[in-house]
Parts: sequence; structure tokens; C-alpha cells
Amino acid sequence: MLRYESSLDAMRDATLFPLGGALHMLSFKAMKIVPANYIIKKAITRGDLKPGGTVVETSSGNFALGMAIVCNRLKHPFVAIGDPAIEPAYKRQLEMLGGRVEIITDKKGSQGYQKARLDRLHEILSDEPGSFWCRQYDNEDNANAYAEISRELRAAVGERLVLVAPVGSGGSSCGIAGALRAAGVACTLVGVDTFNSILFGQPDGPRKLRGLGNTVMPKNLRQTLFDDVHWVSSDFAEHFTRRLYAANGHFRGPTTGAAFAVARFAAERYAESPVVFLSPDDGSRYADTTFAADPPNAAYDSLAPQRITQPTGYAPGSDWAWMNWQRADIQQFR
Repeated sequence: MLRYESSLDAMRDATLFPLGGALHMLSFKAMKIVPANYIIKKAITRGDLKPGGTVVETSSGNFALGMAIVCNRLKHPFVAIGDPAIEPAYKRQLEMLGGRVEIITDKKGSQGYQKARLDRLHEILSDEPGSFWCRQYDNEDNANAYAEISRELRAAVGERLVLVAPVGSGGSSCGIAGALRAAGVACTLVGVDTFNSILFGQPDGPRKLRGLGNTVMPKNLRQTLFDDVHWVSSDFAEHFTRRLYAANGHFRGPTTGAAFAVARFAAERYAESPVVFLSPDDGSRYADTTFAADPPNAAYDSLAPQRITQPTGYAPGSDWAWMNWQRADIQQFR
């Protein structure tokens, strides 16, 4: 029996599941709890966050939950600035932990809500002196938070591996891969993005798949760490989310389905190495969406990705494209 002092301690742990052959899933209850806990505790240590100070961040997903759980444990008020992607039940879950949730509904002319959310965040920082902004996209503590995870992964898998990671803030992908390489591990990093995300050189546009991709460029994202990049559609990711559950009983979110599909491809491309894909959260938030139906789409099971040489080189309506990124600088595609 495992014993934890709090739910926070339990939820910071990751679990490695073998899925057959060289394929493994590194699973988190809610992965953003790891950087939220690290960032907030570092801020307290440095004096950036005073006793009773408010913690604020723009997030409609796992970082909001991580921040809420950490702040509840440490007795800090918090504000999560999100958008309509926060379902009423998820909003109540955050509020029950003692925080304030603000839902931004006006995109202010942008493709997504992120700019408007950041504008509101700056208003709060100005109106509430002593507030601390986690800055998950730009705070290097986001990536540093994964050092212990990388050590545990190295001990479990060995000195050579392929890491398949959904990319949003760049914290987990670059944090884990960077720490592994610094320790001498031969780590091939495969990023999983979605179409109309700017992270790897595509133009900003509407995105149905949440939890990966972005409309702003995070400083934590170091594109020069990536060997391959894949872009997947929402329908494709959700199909493989359901397939993973049906085949293995792992009830996970759509970013996991996206990573699972890409990891199967990577296991063939890099047959000499173990392949580990990150699973950022469970399926609780998606019971009424991703898991509400299981439409047949056998074509996805045999779909091969379109290989492209430029981030914008995919065919219209593509569900899956990939590029041998070769640790390139993003500037060459601008």
C-alpha cells in the first residue's frame, strides 16, 4: 500500500505502463500539477509570493487544476483566467478548492482567447498588488520541475529512448528531454502538435483539439530540441483516445490519444529504441465529449501520416502530417 500525506503528493507522481513491445506510456493524473507545485513553492522560497498572496494564471486546462490544488494545500487564494473550454462542472471543481475562475468570452479579434485572457491577467496584477503570476509559458521553473521525472524515467527505461510529447507550453517536452540529454541519455524527442498552432511554424487559426498547440509562442519551447514534429486533427486524436481505452483500459484525455497514435508510428521509425509517450491527464473531463460516442472510422487505424518538408506543406483537410524537424531553429520557417 502506498501512503501519501496529501492528494497533492499522490497526484504529482507519474506511472509508467508497458503497452507491448517497446511502447510505454508515462501517465499522470494531471501533469501540470508538477510544474504548478514547483513554480509556486519556488516563488515562496524566493519571496516572490508572500503569505496570503494571490496566485494567478491564464489556463483552461490542467495548469488551472494544478494551481488550484497547490494553492488549496498552501492556503493561497488563486485566480484562473480561462475561456468557454472550462465546462461548468470543471469550473465548480476549481471554485470548490477556494479560487476564483474568470471566463473570457471575447476574443478581441484574435483566432483564440489567449491574448484576451492575458490582457485580463495584467489587469488583475495591476488591481491586486502582491499577486503572483505563475507565467507557465515563460517561467523556466516549468521545465525545471520535471527533473525528478526524467531521473525516474532514465532509471526505468535506460540510456536510450524516444520521447513522444504533446506540446503546449514546452515545459514537459523540453524539461524532460533536456534533463535526459544533460544526463547523457540518447533521447530522441518527437513533438505532437495540432493544425493551426503557431508552435512549429504554422499560421494561427481555429483549433478544436485542446491541451496542445498554442496561439502564442512560449519562451519555454525550444524547437531546437526536437527531432520530429507531428500535427494531428482533433477527430484523429479522439479516435485513438477511445482506441487506447478499448484496447488497454486506460481512460485518458485526447492529448494522450494524439501522443499514442504518433508513438505507434515512432515505434516503427525508431525500432531500435524504447518509445515512451506522455499522457498528461485522465479522461474525467472528456466523458461527455470524447467518450460520448464511438463513431466507426477504420480508415484512421491504417492512416499513414503525410510527410512534409515545410510546416505549411500539408494537404487541406489533413488529419496527420509529420516533418523530420532535425533540431531546426524555428526562425528558418518564418
